[in-house]
Amino acid sequence: MKLLDTDVLIDLFHGNAAARSYIRQRSTEHEQMAISAITLAEMLGGMRPDEEIATTRLLNQFTIVDINAGVARQAARFMRAYHDDHHVDLSDALIAASAFLLGADIVARNVRHNPMPEVLVIEPYRRGAVARAALN
Repeated sequence: MKLLDTDVLIDLFHGNAAARSYIRQRSTEHEQMAISAITLAEMLGGMRPDEEIATTRLLNQFTIVDINAGVARQAARFMRAYHDDHHVDLSDALIAASAFLLGADIVARNVRHNPMPEVLVIEPYRRGAVARAALN
């Protein structure tokens, strides 16, 4: 299972070709893709009023992983271990904890938010490379 981070979902929403290609390839390979309830909240909280239909359509494509007591406890462990040195915030710790407990990989463009060696983080593309590719 792949747990998509918010940055990848935002890129997908904005029609980023690299994000679409990555998701399309995973779908072709029948890879299960999900998002955390945290990503759901971030996407809904950041949308403009005229983006509600498109945002809902995008979010409905993915399984939503709920936050429960086990995820909260693991996130707390990640916060204690990585907050001081890596500035891991609560939302990133909750997403990482969900991935850890599910045995899922995190798919994120900003890998620095996930320094936990217990969780595999896949950087599907780089922002700068995408911008250059779009210009060609």
